Amino acid sequence: MRVLAGLLLIFIYEVGAAVILPTPSEIPVLGYNYIPLGWIFLFAVLGKTVGSYIVFLGGAKAKDTARFNKFLDRHQAVKKVYALTERFVRRYGVGAVFILLSIPGFPDTASIYLFAVVGRRPIAFAIASGLGTAVRMAIVLFAFNGIQKLAGS
Repeated sequence: MRVLAGLLLIFIYEVGAAVILPTPSEIPVLGYNYIPLGWIFLFAVLGKTVGSYIVFLGGAKAKDTARFNKFLDRHQAVKKVYALTERFVRRYGVGAVFILLSIPGFPDTASIYLFAVVGRRPIAFAIASGLGTAVRMAIVLFAFNGIQKLAGS
C-alpha cells in the first residue's frame, strides 16, 4: 500500500511539474530505494505526459485568442521569444521537444508552456515531454549512482 501511495504521489508531482511547479522532474527517481525503479519511471512518464497534454490543450486554445495576440503586440520581447520558439519547433518538431526536455535541470515547465503555444500536435508533444522526462531521470540516476560509488557509499 505504501508503494502505491508513493507511485500516486509521483504521478501527481509530475502532472504538477508540467502544469505549474517550477521544480525538477527528476526528483522522483531518487526514491528508488523504496519503490521499484521501473514503476517510478512508468508513473513519472505517465504523469508528465498527462500534465503536458493538459498544458498543450490550453496552449492550443490560448494562441488563437485576441487576448494572446494583444499581449504579444504589447510585449515585443515576448513576441521575439515566441517567434524564435515557433521557428525552432517548426524546423525541428517533436524531436526538439524530446531533446530539450531530456536535459537534466532544463526548465521544463516554462518550456512546455512555450512549446504548447507554438506546437500543433498536442499528443505527440506530450509523449515527447514524457519520454524526455524518462531520459533525464535516467541521466540523474546514473550520475547519482556514479557519485555514490566515487564517495565509497
